[in-house]
Amino acid sequence: MRRIVPNYYNDFRCIGGACRHNCCIGWEIGIDDETAEIYAHTQGELGERLQKAMKRGDDGCSFTLCEDGRCPFLNGDRLCDIILEMGEENLSQICSDHPRFRADYADVTEVGLGLVCEEAARLILMQRDP
Repeated sequence: MRRIVPNYYNDFRCIGGACRHNCCIGWEIGIDDETAEIYAHTQGELGERLQKAMKRGDDGCSFTLCEDGRCPFLNGDRLCDIILEMGEENLSQICSDHPRFRADYADVTEVGLGLVCEEAARLILMQRDP
């Protein structure tokens, strides 16, 4: 299978608290089964918070957002408490991937960055090379 990747793809880095439009606000945050299992067995204060925030439904598991639409793990500095306490490797798949995407076709996979993210948009729009 052929894979098409833009030359700037690996340069993307989340700017975290410096982001004006945070992806952790106003979006349903799904939790894949493997990560949900990790969260269900996490101990301590963070474990209690994780288990309290997780909701399971027919279409899988996700976090219950706060009344203001924020992820319950987005702290006052606009940083993720899960990353700060458990490391980036313990994020759910959607949080690890965003704003990266994949599109699979018959014999080609295209990967890229979505313009919904201001840092991804800056990176894409500032490219001088095609």
